[in-house]
Amino acid sequence: MKNLLLFIFIPSYIFSQEPNIITTFEFGTKPLKINELDVTLEYIDESPSPDYFATNFSLEQSESVNYFSIGFMQDNFKEKFLMGLKADMFFKQMFGFNLDLSGGYLINASEKFKFGPKVDVTLFGIANKNIGKLENNTGYIQVNDTEFYDDEVKVSFQNIWFGLKPSLFAMFKPTSAFQIFANVGYSLNASLVNIGFSGEGDIENENTSASENLDAENLTFIITHPAGIEDPKKESKFGFNGLNFSFGVGINFNQLKK
Repeated sequence: MKNLLLFIFIPSYIFSQEPNIITTFEFGTKPLKINELDVTLEYIDESPSPDYFATNFSLEQSESVNYFSIGFMQDNFKEKFLMGLKADMFFKQMFGFNLDLSGGYLINASEKFKFGPKVDVTLFGIANKNIGKLENNTGYIQVNDTEFYDDEVKVSFQNIWFGLKPSLFAMFKPTSAFQIFANVGYSLNASLVNIGFSGEGDIENENTSASENLDAENLTFIITHPAGIEDPKKESKFGFNGLNFSFGVGINFNQLKK
């Protein structure tokens, strides 16, 4: 979490010094479709002297989630083309994060207002639910080709996704330093589900991570409720497709100094 905040706020400070870049703060609602499930997970690592992990966890039903994002956008109001980069974050049962690259074509309705189509490309997204810790009792823990030397390795249930979000975008610029904007669009995404592991690797004080597919031979993933699920992997996968909307503000910090 600390590294993620540094990843977001350090570029925010750097880009805010550029004269034609605004920093954006956005609030919105987007799809997060989760089935209500009770899950039993068992895992044996791949080291010569393997350790064993077992846990039970639950997922609560969900249809949507509120999110906050911070990003950057070009601040040349007379140009027709829009470019931007943003990071969305949400907390609902778990922490979620996605990085989007934006592009659009805007129509100038007046000196202070313009609108048009925009597309956000989700380069990477992850929803991460902590489900326990795998204790290291035999020297190191091995997940595929990754070795962990921590006393305990964090284990998480993960959904990873990428996709497109076409939308209608509108922007109002009351002053040279401030912009107000809104989006209404539809998310189209592909996703996958796995079990994540994180901890200290073979280099001291350096964190590393690895993941295991639910179909792995040394992993058992069983849905205990509801009963009779034939495809646990499909049933536990999150859905990110559907309507989304948001509003936000943009600030050109260089214009504030004038």
